[in-house]
Amino acid sequence: MCGIAGIINKNGIESGQLQKMSEVLRHRGPDDEGYVMISLEGSYTFLRGRDTIPELSGIPNIKEKLSDQVIGMVHRRLSIIDLTATGHQPMTYQNDQLLIVFNGEIYNYKEIRHELKNKGYKFTSESDTEVIMASYIEWGELCVNRFIGMWSFALYDKRKGELFLSRDRFGIKPLYFVHKDNKFAFASEIKALLALDFVEAKANINAVIEFLAFGNTSDPSGNLFAEIEVVPEGCSLLVDIKNGSKKLSRYYDLEKATEGKLFNSESEAIEEFRSIFQNTVQLHIRSDVPVGVNLSGGLDSSSLTAFMAMELGGKPFNTFTAAFHQVDLDESGFAKLVTGRYPSIIPHYTYPDIHVFWDELDKQIWHHDLPFHSTSMFAQWEVMKLAHNNNIKVLLNGQGADEMLGGYYNFAGIYILDLIKQLKLVKAVHEYNSIKKNYTKNINSAISRALYAFLPEYLKTIARKNQRIGMQFISQDYQPYISKIKPPELYGKDYRSLSINAVKNGLQQLLRYEDRLSMAFSIESRVPFLDHRLVEYSIALDSSLKLKDGWTKYILRKSSEPFLPKDIIWRKDKMGFLTPANQWKNELNKELIAYLENEKFLPLFDKNKIIEVCNKDLHHPTHISEFWKMIALLKWSNVFNVTIN
Repeated sequence: MCGIAGIINKNGIESGQLQKMSEVLRHRGPDDEGYVMISLEGSYTFLRGRDTIPELSGIPNIKEKLSDQVIGMVHRRLSIIDLTATGHQPMTYQNDQLLIVFNGEIYNYKEIRHELKNKGYKFTSESDTEVIMASYIEWGELCVNRFIGMWSFALYDKRKGELFLSRDRFGIKPLYFVHKDNKFAFASEIKALLALDFVEAKANINAVIEFLAFGNTSDPSGNLFAEIEVVPEGCSLLVDIKNGSKKLSRYYDLEKATEGKLFNSESEAIEEFRSIFQNTVQLHIRSDVPVGVNLSGGLDSSSLTAFMAMELGGKPFNTFTAAFHQVDLDESGFAKLVTGRYPSIIPHYTYPDIHVFWDELDKQIWHHDLPFHSTSMFAQWEVMKLAHNNNIKVLLNGQGADEMLGGYYNFAGIYILDLIKQLKLVKAVHEYNSIKKNYTKNINSAISRALYAFLPEYLKTIARKNQRIGMQFISQDYQPYISKIKPPELYGKDYRSLSINAVKNGLQQLLRYEDRLSMAFSIESRVPFLDHRLVEYSIALDSSLKLKDGWTKYILRKSSEPFLPKDIIWRKDKMGFLTPANQWKNELNKELIAYLENEKFLPLFDKNKIIEVCNKDLHHPTHISEFWKMIALLKWSNVFNVTIN
């Protein structure tokens, strides 16, 4: 896991600009630093910075003046695979015809490397980075279809005079860019682009209001900056160096990849799911440094922990859990059931404190690049901090399982509607009663949420507005903008389309949180459930094997049943890093009021209304989440000195 950045400017690259980007990204890769400067004709010079490993002290320093350089790229390295100097980036291949900066992991690189060696390719390192370039030579831009992993990379092809940028299928790894004033720049994080002298921190007003009104934006990336663009998940971007043109193309489409339904028998489906899951865990624990698990105590992270324990065969590893003194929010008891079953696990616990949250909020916002939607992010922040303090560089996490297997509330409602539409009325009644017993008593509310997808756009906006308080925080002068916004596409009219939308849209925000929270502490977070083979199999599988007898994520429960305690497998409640958000608001009321009264905010926000809500006791979960979202948004505008037109 690393940080990458670069600039294309035919008028010449200022090395100081690259250094600024590198410094901003240092937390993503404190182990090594590397630069390359490339001329229009393709000649290049490798350069070092203050964090470059001692073995490369002989190459020129970035501070030395260079001329006629139109491309500059920087790499910050977090050493995970091939810890030697041969893994240093930027890396070159095929007699210097290719240069790359790469962020991520190609988990099946050993298998691809073996295939390419049989074709005559030679390798000088043990890294997956070199495998990417050899794959590009062999299979061209579509080489990414062969990768199992997470990635964002920029590959310079001297022969074509092009920069090839690619992002993984589901957008696990970030990739942002700016194209302005005949200059092009890319980076792993938005703030690295904001460090450039030609990029301004202007707000996209519509996006900000969407975020306040709906909790998400119509753009799945959630980007609130007007000048920043995102390479979407499953896409590549080609930039022509000479004429500056760019072409965005999609190489992966989840909907097409999951066409057709799998109607396996239950026993066959469990065996197949377990086999794929076991293989993806095997691949995801490939590392030259120790790997731990972010263990919440829920089904997803507990399953990961159990499968990892079996794969390691008794070799010790660490788990990290957020715990709370408030009993109804604490999952540590479930986490202890898992760690107690496997003696090889070394458990660690952290107790998030609201005063630490407030003291470090500016720092958290800076790392996130964008405001976050709830205080739950702080629980994960503390987990990552705990792992960092225990010298862990790689953590497995359970992101993605809810989206592909239907773990969220509205999946229960859409499942009942699907059965009714198929005239399976007896089964619909059975599942209705079973869901009420085994998942939620509020099944009618879940069905109402599912029906939301069938409403016309204007009614969706009205329905959201009536349930939320976010729009009230917008000042009178900017109220007209509300008519321009539209709800994000987070819903679907059947179980399959809901899953696809959840992965393509809702998951993007969660993956951004995952990336920023882990990288803030120089940790690589891996998400085995988002192995595309497992995602495709799960979404294509008939929904009756994902929700059965009222049990959500049924196929995962049955696949993990032999390896976990029954109290974990058949848990009815779903929590996942909940925090006492209303209690925290009340405890911090004086500090919050002082902040709101004394800070100067953008005219977009109604300060008096925010203070009024701050003084209320908010019991509705959506309302308290929206309040903290507003605080995060205000902090964001201050931290990044955001302006509006």
